[in-house]
Amino acid sequence: MNSILPIIGKDLGRFFSHMGSVVSLIVFYIILGLLLWFLPDYGILDGYYASMDLFFSYVPILLIFLIPALNMDVLSAEIAGGTLDLLLIRPVTTIQLILAKYLSGLVIVCIGMIPSLLYVVTVYYLAQPVGNIDLGAVTGSYLGLFLLIMVFTAISLFASSIVSVPLSALMVGMFLCAFWYWAFYLLSSLPVFYGQWDYWVQYLGLDFHYEEMGKGLIPLASIVYVLSLVYVFLHFTWWRIQNIRNR
Repeated sequence: MNSILPIIGKDLGRFFSHMGSVVSLIVFYIILGLLLWFLPDYGILDGYYASMDLFFSYVPILLIFLIPALNMDVLSAEIAGGTLDLLLIRPVTTIQLILAKYLSGLVIVCIGMIPSLLYVVTVYYLAQPVGNIDLGAVTGSYLGLFLLIMVFTAISLFASSIVSVPLSALMVGMFLCAFWYWAFYLLSSLPVFYGQWDYWVQYLGLDFHYEEMGKGLIPLASIVYVLSLVYVFLHFTWWRIQNIRNR
């Protein structure tokens, strides 16, 4: 833990001092706000009852762009600048380095999501009567969102490890996040799968499990699925960094 904390502290300091991260969050909340409050016929104010369902429908789509943007240089910049070699010669194992980078990325995204709680407060007071909102379902949906963030962060870390240009890491990260979120749903609609195998093809996708978790309950199968994906992408990242270390 003593080897991990300094790396996490360094990455958190980089986040708070990097204007690009702040701009990414501002753009994220501007777009989210426009979708939730100003989109004709589809905004929160157009609903018949107070609900955060629209928020939890839009956020995963925006996170496909935000999380790779916040993590695009977490390893790629280290590789390009040669500072990764300095980290690797320190008394820190490859696993410790990857865990530190992953945890720092996870903390950064979670910090970035804190302002979204203002939407909960707003909907709470807009409800008729005040407070007529299912806070239990909202809490469960936030837990599901956190599990989704865990996967997207692991994917973005892997993307940042395989290229040395942050912008390329951003593009690769967005592609992989979008693929795991939507690809299996789209594949399930193909005639070869439809009617017999479509459910099981959809089951392989993140969107299926996110929707299950959004119902207020967190199925054990979805937790296992998420943790398995996190492990797979962290293992790929470990393999990549280990190859760099052994050069």
